[in-house]
Amino acid sequence: GVMRVGMVLLPEGTHFWVPVVGAVAAVNILYGALCAMSQTDLKYIVAYSSVSHMGVVMLGAATLTPAGWDGAVFQMVAHGIMTGLFFALVGIVYERAHTRAIAKMGGFATVMPGVAVFFTLACLSSLGLPGTAGFVSEFVVFLAAWRSGHLIWTIAGVLGAFITAIYVLRATRAIFWGPGPSEDFHELSDARRTEWGALIILGTSLVALGVWPRLLLDPIDVGTLTHLARLVPGVVR
Repeated sequence: GVMRVGMVLLPEGTHFWVPVVGAVAAVNILYGALCAMSQTDLKYIVAYSSVSHMGVVMLGAATLTPAGWDGAVFQMVAHGIMTGLFFALVGIVYERAHTRAIAKMGGFATVMPGVAVFFTLACLSSLGLPGTAGFVSEFVVFLAAWRSGHLIWTIAGVLGAFITAIYVLRATRAIFWGPGPSEDFHELSDARRTEWGALIILGTSLVALGVWPRLLLDPIDVGTLTHLARLVPGVVR
């Protein structure tokens, strides 16, 4: 909505405000990541990580370049899939354990191996591991910011990705890969048949878009170039 309606509809305003939008996006990435790192509730970690990832979208939009816009739209799709997977997994864990407090969990991989694998996959995409959709979107946006001369924006974005790696890996280890679960959680069960279907579709999509990004970037590029031509006359890919 911001890119297709707000920016395209008001091109002069876009050029006037885009430095502010980029600066706020950079702050947003860092602020969301720091907030997520300080959470002890699993659901809140996912929520605040979404704030940080949406900053990547606005950062790409603020570059006013084809690569930046392609990365921004790619991030919307990648984040939608990743967050859907995250919240599905959080729901499964909460339904079994009846708690979202990370401090009370531990070693769940021994009783929920499938959930542990998909949660780890979502975390790896969140931190931008190559081969996942999260890497493609963040790399393209940060590269666009760098090439357009916005060094501070780029540094902030990369630092946000670094902080993301800290809190998602820390949470994954604490919940699934640490010492075995306490006696209260020995009876936890893995994902059910219907849950497996959702997890497999979402997880496979993250990997497929990470390995073959052109599957999504090619149709995105058609739309972004059309809209950018109204903001930046003569723009080329």
